[in-house]
Amino acid sequence: MSCLKIFGLPSQTRKKLNRALKLRGLGSQSKWLLTMVNRVIVETEREHGNLLLVLTAEEQWVVDTVSNGAAELEQVAEETQLPLVRAEAILADLLDRNVLETRPQGAASEKSRGARRTLYFVSEKYQSKTE
Repeated sequence: MSCLKIFGLPSQTRKKLNRALKLRGLGSQSKWLLTMVNRVIVETEREHGNLLLVLTAEEQWVVDTVSNGAAELEQVAEETQLPLVRAEAILADLLDRNVLETRPQGAASEKSRGARRTLYFVSEKYQSKTE
């Protein structure tokens, strides 16, 4: 097991945590933290199901916006009023999780001129899992 460190924890609090873990026989901070992380994951999966399929409110907003026709990054950011960087990060995460897919628009000759655009769509695979 690798060593984990909780950043932002004052040294006095860290000392007390180490002492509390020892007194309770819970092992090292790393072991305890891993146990807590796994507990949160299991409890959240019981409540929401597959964590890679369930969407946060913000993600759902982006998916709804794409579903309603906003196919470009700039359109999604404008419709949701999210900063462009945040909208791009959410779109990238949704692509990684196969909730969204991209399709290029424009012919090969347009691509050579730089006119080809990437458009976002809700993936059929995701739609079939949620129906």
